[in-house]
Amino acid sequence: MSAPRTPFGIEAASHYLPPRVSVEDWARAHDVPDETLRLLHDNGMRYFHHAGEATVEQLASRALDTLFEQHAIDPASVDLLIFVHSLPSSMPAPPSSLPARLAATFGLRQARSFALTGQNCAGLLAALRVMRSLFMAEPQLKRVLLVSADRACGERYREVGAFSFESDGACALLLSRHHPFNRPLAFAGHVDGRHHGGFRRPQARTHEYRALYGLVAHRLISRTAQASQLALEDFRHLLPVNLDRHVFERLAASLHMPVDWVFTANIAEHGHVMCCDVVINLLDLWNRHALDARENLLFFMSGNNGSFATMALGNCQSFHEG
Repeated sequence: MSAPRTPFGIEAASHYLPPRVSVEDWARAHDVPDETLRLLHDNGMRYFHHAGEATVEQLASRALDTLFEQHAIDPASVDLLIFVHSLPSSMPAPPSSLPARLAATFGLRQARSFALTGQNCAGLLAALRVMRSLFMAEPQLKRVLLVSADRACGERYREVGAFSFESDGACALLLSRHHPFNRPLAFAGHVDGRHHGGFRRPQARTHEYRALYGLVAHRLISRTAQASQLALEDFRHLLPVNLDRHVFERLAASLHMPVDWVFTANIAEHGHVMCCDVVINLLDLWNRHALDARENLLFFMSGNNGSFATMALGNCQSFHEG
């Protein structure tokens, strides 16, 4: 757990979501049993985003295109670009470097670049925690681009045990040392190495993971709020990974918060976009005018490999204001 101190704010954010496809249409085309489709619908899954033939690099580039177009970012002001991904297949084989290619494409001549992985869908929040340390360790670091993109490894991996459905997509964040808004207050994380195999783990481990999921989430969220020196009631929403909505209804009850405190309204629209869910959810909240300025928010992400991450964000303001 991290102390409530941070030297940066999130100055801008964007995402790219490819065309939307009906889960029902996809299920019919792939001979998915009716019972599985019923469970997917019951768990909130209605649509997902399919990248077609687009590559991970193209997805990431489109998210960055939107960020640069909407916020007039000077490429010379960016000191570092970090690419975060969930799947090993999202990174080309050496000696090719996707972060370096993105930096070259967007004219980031002053920027170093590297990639972070290993935390699966919790990777973006884990990367933000690393950024806190980098900003503290390097006073000359002023602006950082954090980019994430993934696409499913073939259609057989879209449906995840009827409690999730994998989408393709990308997001981008601009982090700034001097930005006074959207400042991380605290982080927490948990990694259970027994689940490192993900989908390849024994069935007994899968049942154990699901049984303990809510307990781990409850503990991390409570600790993050405590580290922020705020009560749960001081946070307008919890923005979670877009999985089974019933999990988060139970989580809200266990935290003694109302069901709509956990923002799950867009699970049906987007499915689960790997590392990007929390950025998509944050932008959706602003676009729906569902937040007032200076709100506090909690974020929760998890990976199927036993990785969990949380973040508290304070003094939130829309990226299109000020």
